[in-house]
Parts: sequence; C-alpha cells; structure tokens
Amino acid sequence: MNKLFYPKLAGQNIIKNGKFYFPYLLTVVISAAAFYIMTALSYYNDLPEKQRYDYLMMFMTLGSFVLALFIVIFLSYTNSFLMKRRSKELGLYNILGMGKGSIGLVLCWESLYTWLCGIVIGIPLGMLLQKLVMMVVGRMMRFNTVFEFYVSVKGIAATAILFAAVIALTLLNNLRRLHLQRPVELLHGQNAGEREPRTKWLLTLLGIGSLGAGYYIAVTTKDAIVALGVYFVAVILVIIGTYCLFSAVSIAVLKALRRNKRFYYKTGNFISISGMLHRMNRNAVGLANICILSTMVLVMISSTLSLYMGTEDSIRLRYPADISGVFIYNEDDNFDTARLTDGMTKAVRAQGLEPTKIWSYNSMPLFMVENNNELRNMNTGDANGTVVNAVMLTAADYTAISGKELTLAPDEVMYVGGDARYDTLHISIVDGNGSVERREFRTVEQDKSFKIGQYAVYAANIKYLIFPDMAALHDIWKLVEDTAAGNGPVMQMTCNICFDTDDTDEQKRECGEAISDWDNVGPYISGDQIDWERYYINEKTSNAEEFYSLNGAFLFLGGFLGIIFMMAMVLIIYYKQISEGYEDRERYRIMQQVGLQKEEVRSSINKQVLIVFFAPLVVAAVHVAFDFSLVKLMLQLFGLMNVQLAMWCTVGSFAGFALIYALVYMRTAKVYYKIVSE
Repeated sequence: MNKLFYPKLAGQNIIKNGKFYFPYLLTVVISAAAFYIMTALSYYNDLPEKQRYDYLMMFMTLGSFVLALFIVIFLSYTNSFLMKRRSKELGLYNILGMGKGSIGLVLCWESLYTWLCGIVIGIPLGMLLQKLVMMVVGRMMRFNTVFEFYVSVKGIAATAILFAAVIALTLLNNLRRLHLQRPVELLHGQNAGEREPRTKWLLTLLGIGSLGAGYYIAVTTKDAIVALGVYFVAVILVIIGTYCLFSAVSIAVLKALRRNKRFYYKTGNFISISGMLHRMNRNAVGLANICILSTMVLVMISSTLSLYMGTEDSIRLRYPADISGVFIYNEDDNFDTARLTDGMTKAVRAQGLEPTKIWSYNSMPLFMVENNNELRNMNTGDANGTVVNAVMLTAADYTAISGKELTLAPDEVMYVGGDARYDTLHISIVDGNGSVERREFRTVEQDKSFKIGQYAVYAANIKYLIFPDMAALHDIWKLVEDTAAGNGPVMQMTCNICFDTDDTDEQKRECGEAISDWDNVGPYISGDQIDWERYYINEKTSNAEEFYSLNGAFLFLGGFLGIIFMMAMVLIIYYKQISEGYEDRERYRIMQQVGLQKEEVRSSINKQVLIVFFAPLVVAAVHVAFDFSLVKLMLQLFGLMNVQLAMWCTVGSFAGFALIYALVYMRTAKVYYKIVSE
C-alpha cells in the first residue's frame, strides 16, 4: 500500500466532512491565536517596574491558566460531537475491510493536521492581532508606555505544547472508543439514544434543591466579606442544578405536559413535546453547557464593565480630595488638628500649589458585634450578632465631610447603617470578668448616603456613629481602654487633612511625592511636639492611575475570555443544530407520509427548536438575576458602590448578548432547515 495512502485519506476525510470539521479547525485556530496573545502579554519583560504594570502581568498569567483549562475541556467536548457524526463513516471503513489499526492511523494523521493547522495558522494570526490587542490593553489601563511589537518564543512554545497535549488527549479518547465499539455500533452510533427517557426523580429533586440553595445564598447574603466566601459555593450549586434541570427536571416537565390531554393532543404540541422528550437525554448536557457558558459570559462582561464604567465614582469616593495627609494617632496623644492643618497648608504652598478648598476630619474605627440595637466590644468572645466596623466621628466632622449641618444633643447619635426600627442604641463594653459598662443614646434620622471613602472600600460591614462632640468619643475610648486591661483593641484616631487645587495633575503628583517626606512638612509645624503613630499622603492623580490599571485589566480579561466563551457557545449551537437537523430529516419525511401537511410539520419543528434553543438563554437570565445580588456586594470590595450603574451594565450586557444569540440562531437555523429539507 502506498505510504501516502493514510495521509491522503485523512486529508480527504477532513475536506469531505468540512461541514463538521472546518468549524472545529476554525475553533482550534482562534483558540491558539488567543492563547498565544495571552501568554505573550504575560511574558512581557520590558515594562517599567511599577505596580500598575504588574497588574498586566498578573492578570494575563491568570487569564492564560483559565484559557488553557477551558481549551482542554472545550476541545475535548466538541471532539465528541465531531466523532459522533463520523461514527457511521468509520464503521463503514471497518466493514469494508479496513482494520481498526488502519482507521486509528488515519485518525492520527487527522489529529496531526489539526495540530499543524492550529500552530501554523493560529500563532501567526495571534502575532498579527498582538499589536492591536496591546494597544487596546494600553488604552484600557491608561498606560503611558508604548508597547513595542515582539515575538514571544515562550508564547509559541507554550501554545504548541498545550495544543499538542489537548489534541493527543482527544486522539487517545477516539482510539479508545474505536477499540471498544463493534462495527455495527459505529454504523448506528449517531442514532443511539432514541428511546424515551425515564423520569429521574432523584436527579429532579437534586436539581431543584441545588438551584434553590444557590439562589437562597445569593438572595440572603448581605455582607461583602461573606459574599466573597460563599460565591463559589453558590456557583457550584447552580452549575449542578443547571445540569440536573436540563437532564431531569425538563423530562419531568415534558411528561407532565404530556399527561395534560387537552394540551398534548394538538398537532403542534404533540409533535413538539414528543420530539423534545425523545431527544432530551442526548441534548441535556449540550443545553446545560450553552446555559452555563451564557451565564459566564454575561457575568464576566457585565461585572468587569460595571467596574470600569464606575472607576471615576470609585476614585471620587476613595479620594475625595486632590491631596490629603493622613495621621494615625492614639486618642490620648498630644494631637492638634488645627496646627497640623496650618502647617500642611504651608507645605503644600511651598511646592507651588494654591489650595482652593481646605478641610479636615477625624474618625475612630472599632470592630464591634451588632445585635439588634446593641453594639458590643469583640474581646468578650460573644458570637451572637454580626461583626461590623463601627466608625465613630463627631457632628462637626460629619459636616466637614458631607457639607450638611448637624446638631445633636448630648444623649443623641446618628447611627448610619443601623436598623431604623429602633429609637435607641446601646453601646456595651464588657471586660474579661463579664462586667458591663453601657451607654444609651437616642437615635436620630439617618443620612443613608453618608460614607467616608477610606472606609467605604473596605471588605467589611461598615456602620457610622456620629456623636455630638469629641467628649462623647473620648468617653467610648475610655471605656474600651479601661475594660480591655491591655488585652483589647488599641483605639486609634485617623485625621485626614484635605486639599483641593486647580493645578495640573503633574504638579499635584510632584507635590504629593514631596510632602510624603516629613522633612518637607516638619519645618512648617510650630510650637510643642505633636504625637502620632503613622503619617502618609494620599494623592488622587497617582491613585487614579492605579484604579484604571486594575479595572482596565479586569475589563480586558473579562472581555477577552467572554469572547472566547461566546465562540465556544456558538460552536456548540452549530453542532447541535446540525445534529438535530439530520435527526429531524427522517422524522420530517415520516410525518409527511402519514398525512401531515408540510406547513404543519414545519411549524411544529420550528416551535420545538425555538423552545429548546432559547431555554438556555431564559435560564441564564434567571441565573444572572439572582447572581446580581452577590456580584454587587463583591464589586464593593473594589470600590464600586453605584448599584444602579452595575444594574444597567448587566441589563445592557444581556440585551447585547441576547441580540448576538438571536443572530446565531437565525444563521444556524438556515443550516438546520437546509438539512431537513434535503
């Protein structure tokens, strides 16, 4: 036999099965290009050594790992679609005299062609797109560095090795199936699973329970820290529930509809329900995969888009002033806010800046346990209640931050974030012996919009307590100090001295760097020594660059992976439509032979396909709606408090995705109807 027989036969098979093989090859090429780009960016060594550039390396490395894992799973999954459609062809080869060893050799050559296609076309395509992607990344992250084009040898090697391993894995699986199956089974492999599925009550209950538990976690979680801890638990429960939903719950629902005689015994409903019921065993996993991929795309794109679109809001919240000096000091230290403010103002002016607004405020954070209308110190080991970061400040400091006047009586407090049902607030300080010192305050109406930026972005449940004056704050500090006996938390105050200016960003940055050195501030502070523990400068311009670098990296990674996942979803839909087209072609012919009109049959099949096709999108929308409760909490950890913006980004992402989904349906439906009408 000619040595070129097997390579030629493998090439002819790929061309002959182009309807199935070319989309698979296109996926391999695009995946190889995407992985090369991601690894090339993660190995970039010529960036300045700054934290904002380190974000790029960190996120691209993470993206490379996620993408590699996805490629392994997805190409293995789509290969099973491909081989199922080709099982009849391989069985025919076997019956005509070609041994399984020879068939296996043909499959080896086909796998080699697939790998070469991915490497020879995919990597150069990645190189062509690399410069464009680097420009997009640089713009998103607001880099001032020009990315020079370079060929990543490590990226080429990593891509070649990954796809060699994945394709070798799929080849071994194909050879295993070929070895285990008889020729007759290969001939009829694509028609297997036509019997009506049984109702899987245990799986149905598991699906309902898993979805219910995942949704319950999403709805009942109210704290950002807790949301971070339970998010992946909820995701796993929803994934399990989704597979059970399409594998078992859908069968139970279809059988329930069939038992409704008035509904079932109508031409359109009869054909649609019967068709869906008999194919649900095979299609359940595909539908669940489409649903999960859709949910992943929607969550990734909407959350990263929300984060990026809300960057300015996050910056304004976290850094309300252009420049601020932050002093951490003990409550009983010799600390003079007015004198420090005057000295800091002189230091800022010495750097050539003229402040347009100057203000200062003090705050005292303390972790406590909240139980109804009581706040209790944490050193008692009391587990009843919710841990909160109680940020305490005076009415004067509240006015300095918010610009709103507030007058409180000596026994009054504004408890922002507390339960508005209670007219009183009890602050209880317990020592190690169980002795309790308690203070009671009448609560006034809350200013629910009040936040202090430096605390608002903390991963903790923040509550604000506004007292009449510093004497009330000192009383609370004294209680904690006396009862802690050296074992409790150290009560420290934070003083922020803030400056706004109309000068340029570069001048602000230079001023911030200069006054970070106390030697440039100390000479302007006159009088007795002032005590503090720590001092640092917050300068908005530099920190804004950090925000955009972080959020831009998030958006690029979410968008990049979202496009890859969407491509995978399109391929699954395409293979699903083709598979169902060949299955329905025979049903289509039989139904016409028993007397049904062509229009009736076509209408019922169209209804069936529409229901099955859009079911994953509807379920994905429900998943995203429940997931939003957790996502908005986790976005708070990155400084995004604008819930309305996050909601509109989610709605917009879903609308755009649904449009793409509908276009994919219309395009693949044409392929389906062409097959059916042959």
